[in-house]
Amino acid sequence: MRILPRLLVSLSLALSFVALTACSPKYDWREMPAADSAVKVTYPARPQSDTRDVNVAGYTLPLTFTIAQVDASVFAVGHAKLPDAVLNDPAEMAKVADAFEEVLRANLRGTLRQRREVTLKQSAADTRKLFRAVEVEVHGAVANSPSWLLGRVYVLGNSLIEIVALGPEAELTPDVARQFVESVKAE
Repeated sequence: MRILPRLLVSLSLALSFVALTACSPKYDWREMPAADSAVKVTYPARPQSDTRDVNVAGYTLPLTFTIAQVDASVFAVGHAKLPDAVLNDPAEMAKVADAFEEVLRANLRGTLRQRREVTLKQSAADTRKLFRAVEVEVHGAVANSPSWLLGRVYVLGNSLIEIVALGPEAELTPDVARQFVESVKAE
């Protein structure tokens, strides 16, 4: 007879644990500064940063990425300070920004499904000029798994800022990707 109450208590505790873990959110959204505080972004998890030099359009730029991962999906903000040679020449600026867009497609070995002009939420106090604001959607593969990304490339003041939500097609929903890339604002 004592086994039954213990079993019921154990079962009750197990069901409580399952109910609690089922209610825990997959995404833990948090607004944080990004791109050397050039913008604020709402990440779906705690991000980590890494900096490395990249060669883009004939320039070697230190690119810092702040990345949050949820399951197999990656949410990243990359930024690089643009050299004066780029900032002072609109053709060079366009060439560098175009190259960053192309890198998004090439890294996914994918097809550009959409490219469109977008806006950036800027506070009235933010006087930096927005030179470019473009959104791209690319579908391809990562490790032979059908994947996609939604990304934005901004040239704001002297910074190139790249926002990317990348994940398996079966996992990363359009709503979550859009929530991330649309959370960016300049203050």
